[in-house]
Amino acid sequence: MWANTWAALGDGLNSLEGMTVKRMEKIKVDLKKYIEFAPLVALALVGTYGVSVLCTLSNGTIFTNSLGSGAVFVVLLLLVKLTREDLRQLTDPKVYKKRLRWGLILAFIFALSLVFGYQLRMNGMTDGGFQGKLVSVLKSVALGVAIWPFANGILKGIEGWTAQALSGVEDSQNGKFAKLFEKKVLLFLSLWLLIFACWIPVFLAYYPAIMSYDFHRQSIEAMLGFEWFNAYQPLAHTWLFWVAFQIGEVAGSLQFGMACYTLVQMLVFAAAGAYSCVVVYKLCHKKWAPVLVALFWALFPFVSVFAVCTTKDVYFSALFVVFMCMFVELTFLRPQKSIWMEILWVAEGIVMMLFRNNAIYAVAVFAVCYLLLGEKKRRFRMLVLCLLLCIGGKGALEGMHLVLGTQIRGSKVEMFSVPINQFARVGNIHGETLEYEDYLLIDAYVPQQLWEKYNPWISDPIKGNLDMEHLERWEGNYGEMLLDWAKVGLHYPNEYIDAFLHLTSGYWFIDDVSWAEVLGYGREGRMGAIYTYTSNTSSVIPEGIAQESYLPGLQYFLEGIVSDNQFFKWPVVSNLFKPAFYTWLLLGVFLMAIYTKQKDKWVLYLLPLAYMATMLLGPVAQSRYILPIMVVMPLLLAVFGYKKKEI
Repeated sequence: MWANTWAALGDGLNSLEGMTVKRMEKIKVDLKKYIEFAPLVALALVGTYGVSVLCTLSNGTIFTNSLGSGAVFVVLLLLVKLTREDLRQLTDPKVYKKRLRWGLILAFIFALSLVFGYQLRMNGMTDGGFQGKLVSVLKSVALGVAIWPFANGILKGIEGWTAQALSGVEDSQNGKFAKLFEKKVLLFLSLWLLIFACWIPVFLAYYPAIMSYDFHRQSIEAMLGFEWFNAYQPLAHTWLFWVAFQIGEVAGSLQFGMACYTLVQMLVFAAAGAYSCVVVYKLCHKKWAPVLVALFWALFPFVSVFAVCTTKDVYFSALFVVFMCMFVELTFLRPQKSIWMEILWVAEGIVMMLFRNNAIYAVAVFAVCYLLLGEKKRRFRMLVLCLLLCIGGKGALEGMHLVLGTQIRGSKVEMFSVPINQFARVGNIHGETLEYEDYLLIDAYVPQQLWEKYNPWISDPIKGNLDMEHLERWEGNYGEMLLDWAKVGLHYPNEYIDAFLHLTSGYWFIDDVSWAEVLGYGREGRMGAIYTYTSNTSSVIPEGIAQESYLPGLQYFLEGIVSDNQFFKWPVVSNLFKPAFYTWLLLGVFLMAIYTKQKDKWVLYLLPLAYMATMLLGPVAQSRYILPIMVVMPLLLAVFGYKKKEI
């Protein structure tokens, strides 16, 4: 009896012990789940705070709306969980760390641009002092957590894309239509005609041209003669106006002369677009690619309207696209060294430099970068080519001065737009409380009477009104000027930072509107994303050059887009019109080429990046300045997707 009792008791204890062990195991499993889930909750909370900060900066209400913030938290929790599961599928620890690191860095950089951008837009300044900047950085970290899942998704997509040989398999070349793509010259001519034909209605809508931006100044110089040409604007461009006026005088109509100018410009611009389409096809061997690029050139409003605008940026953009196309051919599409192609590349680059004074600086910066980072076998050769470009560009400009007999060299004050606005901002904000030494330094470069003219978004109101005495301070002893600039900056670093961010925000803040709403630029009316107001009446052309529309309905439609900025109301599509979109796209393909270890590609991207850097020192952010990057972007995207076929 006792034996049976003890046996039953033993069995009960064993069963209880088994149940206890199972219970403990379950508790351990549950605890492990909670421990793993806790960081996800923390990240979702941090990300929700970041989104709330962004909404607060932009006058939103999610932070104070419990339902809204709760929905954001749930969505972010799900996204973070999915992102963690996606990262765990990476078996290689190096790949895992690389994806994680790059995703967080990219998310933080974009978040930082949003935080600073909205501070400038809503408050007119970023948070001041070291503490203010530190808090802004911490807010950007929180917002970056919310952006991180999307950055990870982009990186994953890029990895999958580059893993495929996009040009490894060509489209089938069957049928008559396919023969068009086999003959590159015929393809070029067909697309050239297509793009040009699509621009004819725009030309008729703005007949004979959109004579804005610097045309009012250059038209006076062109009418007065070569000796009045001012190198402040490209001499080659002013000379083209002179030719147009000569044709107009012979024909008895300056309007006809300007129409001839516009048609020639359209032909040159369309030819550059058609050439880029052909190179895109060579890179990816997909018939839809050149057609899609051609339609972008032909129908995108900014491109088509600029095609009939007299700004020098149109010719420069055309030459820049051709320059990059030839560079791509030399780098990827011509396995053997082509001396003749290199000679043509240098010659074309020299002509390009004649239409943009800052192009020579971009090439010089690129030369240094290529010497340090480029392919070892090509470093010396590329250095020589870039030296020839710089020397040739400078020599060609001096040659034009000599041939035309011009003596007016123009002011170099344009290159100091950023420090001019930095001085003006300090004076405008702290004028009455400035230390006497700081007051003297600022007043020596930017007179006190101009401080009230300070416009955060453009330096022209200050730069354009400097007298000769102050201009000499900027163009005299550069060493002394930089020292004085640094002295004031040490006392007012926040004002210096904000002045720079204001001038350049159109290039990096995706929701910036200042680039399309610059006050104090041009004349009344038509001062939107593209300045289409025709300011051609002057002392030498008192009657002006008549502008008449043969398609007023089309002009009204286009004016709604480029002058009234209606595109801001278009969801998603509006980003295609913003300069910041193309800056981020350029920076994105550059970083993704580094991420995917495609050195030959990211080194090539250094050239447009160097040009982009020169624009950050300019007087204002405008769509015409981003036009070269805008129209070359399809080519750069095709380069990123290019993968050399295995032989």
